[in-house]
Amino acid sequence: MKHVVLKMMPLIKTEKQKDNLAKFSYDIAKIILAVTVIGPIAKPETFHFALFTDGFMVTVIFFVCGYMLDANEIKL
Repeated sequence: MKHVVLKMMPLIKTEKQKDNLAKFSYDIAKIILAVTVIGPIAKPETFHFALFTDGFMVTVIFFVCGYMLDANEIKL
């Protein structure tokens, strides 16, 4: 019996898609930062330290993903 090898289709096929995904990651990072970090500082009664730290970490993760996509060249 022959084994069928399935080639995985790459998620990012063009430079434009890579740029759009990087921009999306940056935008998500900004939204998360505004909602979970800056918002509660402006309204102290809604401040929760766990939400603050989690929001900050998720913001950094999305920013780093956007940065890595922006910095790396894709090979087509």
